[in-house]
Amino acid sequence: MDIKRFSDYLKHVRASGKQYFTLDQAVNDLHLSREAVMMALYRVKKRGEIISPAKGLYVIVPPEHQRIGCIPAAELVPILMQYWNANYYAGLLTAALYHGASHQKPQVFQIVSNKRIKKQLVFGQVCIDCVYKRDMLGLPIQDIVVHSGYLKISSPELTALDLLLYPRRSGGLNHIATVLSELIESIDPNKLIEIAKTTPENAWLQRLGYIVEFLDPMDEISQQKIIHKLQEYLAGQKLIYVPLASEIETKNAVRCSQWKIIENITIESDV
Repeated sequence: MDIKRFSDYLKHVRASGKQYFTLDQAVNDLHLSREAVMMALYRVKKRGEIISPAKGLYVIVPPEHQRIGCIPAAELVPILMQYWNANYYAGLLTAALYHGASHQKPQVFQIVSNKRIKKQLVFGQVCIDCVYKRDMLGLPIQDIVVHSGYLKISSPELTALDLLLYPRRSGGLNHIATVLSELIESIDPNKLIEIAKTTPENAWLQRLGYIVEFLDPMDEISQQKIIHKLQEYLAGQKLIYVPLASEIETKNAVRCSQWKIIENITIESDV
């Protein structure tokens, strides 16, 4: 099989509305041996017309994306997760960007999934960072339309939760404060409490309340609504003092009685 003939096959796949195909599918469609198809795939892949993000899966890279060596992460992730039959959502700083917190665009595309993916997935200039979460049932997730179908993203409330559950993956507390200053206008306080009721600990809520109160946002009304709702909910909970930054020593640190926070780090938002 020559390259031209296989390039025609790629055009046929795209014309059918697909951006990807499997090795078995290509063998069946072209009525060729597995070895012949794999040889053609190697040649076309070398030309930058396809990538193989998973064994047996091939994604077509159209000319407009070949300079970065991959289709955009927002289009690749739905394809890959469907192929792996994995639950996922775009989360953390990536989800915050979709919800309008665009102060600093993340350098990697962050997803949360129930599939363990130990290393970052890198294809050309596209980098996907994966956070493992075992229980994905019932989480508030939204669908947005992308060229490859639908991309799942965390709601603003779930995004806030994840930012504080995974602070190191979110750029640290100062960066989280910056993101929250733009994200809070999208957060529904009632939906935030609904998530709180499904989580086994209150530490992230205590930290969220402390940080949100510290902020000087453009939307002060949303800020006060969130603070009031958090205070109302936490008043009925049995709280213990927790460090603002769990990885830092707490000796001689000041304590905030309102949120039961040990102030072992000073928050400095970038805005």
